[in-house]
Amino acid sequence: MDTTVTASYEEQRLPNKLSGSDALSFSQQLLQASGFDKFGPDFAAKLCNNGMAGASSYDEAVTLLRSEGVKLWQAALDRVQGRVVQGTLSRSDDRMLYWARLTMTLALRQWKPDFPLSDDQRAALQNEFERASRGQYAIDFPEGPQYKRILVSGFDPFTLGAAGRDGQLGMLKGNPSGATILSLDGNTVALADGTTAVIRTFILPVNYGPFIAGMQEDTLGPWFKPGSKRVDASVTMSQGRSSFDLEHYNGRYHFANFEGNDNLNPPCDGGFFPATLECDINPPQRWLGYAATPWKRDTPPQFVAASLPFQKLIDANTAAGLDGGGWAVARNDDYDVTPCTQAAADATRAKADYDAARAAWFAAPSGSAEEADAQKKIDAAAALLAANPLNPQETNCALNGGGGNYLSNASAYRNTLMRDIFGLTIPAGHIHTPTMQTPSGVTSAGFEANRERIVAQSRNLIFALAKSLATSPAP
Repeated sequence: MDTTVTASYEEQRLPNKLSGSDALSFSQQLLQASGFDKFGPDFAAKLCNNGMAGASSYDEAVTLLRSEGVKLWQAALDRVQGRVVQGTLSRSDDRMLYWARLTMTLALRQWKPDFPLSDDQRAALQNEFERASRGQYAIDFPEGPQYKRILVSGFDPFTLGAAGRDGQLGMLKGNPSGATILSLDGNTVALADGTTAVIRTFILPVNYGPFIAGMQEDTLGPWFKPGSKRVDASVTMSQGRSSFDLEHYNGRYHFANFEGNDNLNPPCDGGFFPATLECDINPPQRWLGYAATPWKRDTPPQFVAASLPFQKLIDANTAAGLDGGGWAVARNDDYDVTPCTQAAADATRAKADYDAARAAWFAAPSGSAEEADAQKKIDAAAALLAANPLNPQETNCALNGGGGNYLSNASAYRNTLMRDIFGLTIPAGHIHTPTMQTPSGVTSAGFEANRERIVAQSRNLIFALAKSLATSPAP
């Protein structure tokens, strides 16, 4: 191991303490309380066993990392679902998976194998481990028409505070979407038509890089393809609202006001217009079927609509019986548009100036200086519009989907676009859960109760979706 290798920005949060006087960092406290403190050291030992590399070739390393990633994922499922629970932390907690993964990616970053390893190969190994530890390689469904197959994704915790600085309370945060999917993986629902719904899940990172590289499409694609295990519904979930929102429209734009957990935004500059670099989502050609760059306005489309059974989910009374009550469920039809290019923005501004100048001209006394000034402004704006005509197709690009323009919306857009790429008519869409409380320490009774209520209603929504898949009997 080469401990002089710099940790990633996310890994640099591992030593962060809640208070400078604490004996242990927050991550150490959390991992000890969940029994997940062994994963980092055990993984490092496997990578470097008695001074020897744990794999003698790149291919062996891929196999090892997949195996260790799946082991971490399965341990998280076992803990949340009550099969193997160690430590004092509530078993409904999702955070141990995120923080344990970071201890392992740090070990992998510092690993010095006995075989040559290029930077690209090391990055590929990191990706293999990330995907395996997020459940993306563990997905499988039974074959045949007697099953309805449902795929659900959630997210890591996010907005965790600055790396390398104690007292950052953001690192206490969990994510109820992640807790929900850990509780759901492998669940089944008996449907009214005699079929069985089978639910499989995976976790997505709150970082732009893996999305731009196609991690989500690579996970969804094998199950959207034709075959006996093809999905019958696909749902993305995230947190961030005061109620449960069923997002109707998903936008292509993905430059939000804050960075991912790795402190990075997509490479979007030049005025942050959709047409600029990676300001818009450009899914990988291997799934899209064509190159999304150079940028074109409608390939892929600016908005993709969800196909969830909205009213059935709203009417399902998913809050019934929850201790402390639940939350409203509503379809969210919000979206926002913006000029696609700098030229379109200039034309929009010129049209606004022209309209304002005309209003001023009509309001000014005839022959007055105000009238003359307004006429000059009319002429200037008209000249700009003549040189750069206002084009409604270039002034109505996506700015926000119902889920905004951060990674929750990106996951929703990519999911529903994949549905359309494969010509499917399945339910597909995004559920925004209420925002979960943040504890004042590693955990608290109120924090745990709040998470468990959100998770319970989130599960009920997925079960209601499953029940909607039952085929009505022939008349």
